[in-house]
Amino acid sequence: MKFKNVKQRKMQTINPRPTHSTFFIDLPLCRLNVMRAGQGEAMIMLPATISRLENWHELVDFTAQWFEVYFFELPGHGESSPFQQPFSTALIAPLVEQLVEELGIQRFSLMGFSFGGILAMQVFSRLHSRIDNLVLLSPCLTWRAIQVSSMRREVLLKIMALLKHASVRNKLYHILHDPPYLPYSASFLRRLGNIEATIPVDGILKKIQPTTLEILTAQIFESLKFEISPPQKLYSTACYLAMSVYDPLIDFNITTATLQRFFAHPEIIQLDYPFHQPPKPFTFDELNERFGATVEAFLAVSQEGIR
Repeated sequence: MKFKNVKQRKMQTINPRPTHSTFFIDLPLCRLNVMRAGQGEAMIMLPATISRLENWHELVDFTAQWFEVYFFELPGHGESSPFQQPFSTALIAPLVEQLVEELGIQRFSLMGFSFGGILAMQVFSRLHSRIDNLVLLSPCLTWRAIQVSSMRREVLLKIMALLKHASVRNKLYHILHDPPYLPYSASFLRRLGNIEATIPVDGILKKIQPTTLEILTAQIFESLKFEISPPQKLYSTACYLAMSVYDPLIDFNITTATLQRFFAHPEIIQLDYPFHQPPKPFTFDELNERFGATVEAFLAVSQEGIR
């Protein structure tokens, strides 16, 4: 099912803004820096590439009006420790399993944005029997949906292969933190990766640490090759996709077609934003105004289905 003009659906009353807290949790795979907010059914929110807690306050608080939300910085990002082994998206599934076990969560919902779509599919494949709702926001679900030419993709794959070598990464790290070279590096990456102007590439590059650069290399390499086999029988899990038909980074049609190979009845919110990531993050009030009524409508349908 597709919903159009969703941004015109306004929630009549805005709930009091939830408060969030942060804590560290030591797991067998790594130590995570976690943000928690809200009450109710648990929602595990998976981060996009190079996401720090402070970048997610608005979306966490918005979602926490209906769920008990947990968001964590990826291993090797922010204050989360890196994995002891090389980063792989496949490791996020057992990591989330360890997290929910440690928190005593039996059932939960799952959300992924952008690169977090890959992480969400990895987690869902492992833990789908415990997941009640899957929410995907402009997700990367397959390399085929990434809107770069075949030539650029091959160039990016070769660059990422080179960056797997520590000596090459160290040289790049010093270049990225040399002010005269930073604008050129940002411009090169923007053109090569078809990165939209709304994403502050130079600001992101300035904050990258050596461990984050190593993991980012692995993430980009995996995203350019990522493909996951669909199940023999379509999942009946409630699945919601919100994505713009004009997304300049990820193809809407390929993404929806991919999703329909996994889920029997995905609900598709068709947006018309001319960007992948907003030029300025939506505020808590803006999220309520644009999407609050839609969330409540989905939850009402979900509860009706359970009854």
